[in-house]
Amino acid sequence: MSTTRYEIEKREIRKAILDYYHEGHAKNDAKYYEPILHPEWKFFLMNTDGKLRIVDREEYYSWYVPEEVNPALEWETEFYSIDITENIAAVKLRLECQEVRFMDYFNMMKIDGNWWIVHKMSSGVNKGRDQE
Repeated sequence: MSTTRYEIEKREIRKAILDYYHEGHAKNDAKYYEPILHPEWKFFLMNTDGKLRIVDREEYYSWYVPEEVNPALEWETEFYSIDITENIAAVKLRLECQEVRFMDYFNMMKIDGNWWIVHKMSSGVNKGRDQE
């Protein structure tokens, strides 16, 4: 992949994540995830007992209720890395607001001209617990 093409793909990935994934969190609305979370998407995380938990898209969507959005929260997304090889990418980012901080790792694929998150691994910290 040429340097120019690589930079274009990185911009497309950043834009998709900011427009859809970031906004889904900021607006507490799963409809924003539709264009970026592949239908076969899975979320891998450790539960409070330290056991692997795998969440599918339907369950993940159920966690978001737009009517419960907190407009006072200021969400920030910072990209640490985007590594692309042909039609696959690995992305590491931080998504944070006043209440929580997530470090997310995405495996992405470009399918039919669109970048999709196909797998997510995340580590989250409830910031209120950090201060206790």
